[in-house]
Amino acid sequence: MKIRKTVCFSVLVILLAVATAALAADTKGFLWDGTHWKDMSTELKVAYVKGIGNMADFETAAAGPNPAPCISKGFVDELKTKPISQVIAEVDKFYKENPTKLQTAVIAVILQRCTQLCAPPAGKKS
Repeated sequence: MKIRKTVCFSVLVILLAVATAALAADTKGFLWDGTHWKDMSTELKVAYVKGIGNMADFETAAAGPNPAPCISKGFVDELKTKPISQVIAEVDKFYKENPTKLQTAVIAVILQRCTQLCAPPAGKKS
């Protein structure tokens, strides 16, 4: 179990390094989307989901007497009981069923498909 955590942490560090390099090269920012997601291994997908969950946990815990940002608290609360494998399966399914929407950011898919925080607008199926 300890080795698994170390591997996940190492993968997360690598992902953050790659993302940081991409941000430095592109002043508009960098969001992973379906074109990246479809080529990622399961281990990288797990690291991605754990990374955003860890960020949300950090923001929620660091808030102290100040309330946590709404999105982070909601994300933590909603995904507490959902296994990472289910989140990954829902993202995989979205991109498989919507091949023309590969430009949709992975974080947007997670927030729209796995939580009620950012539900797609009524009448608009994402």
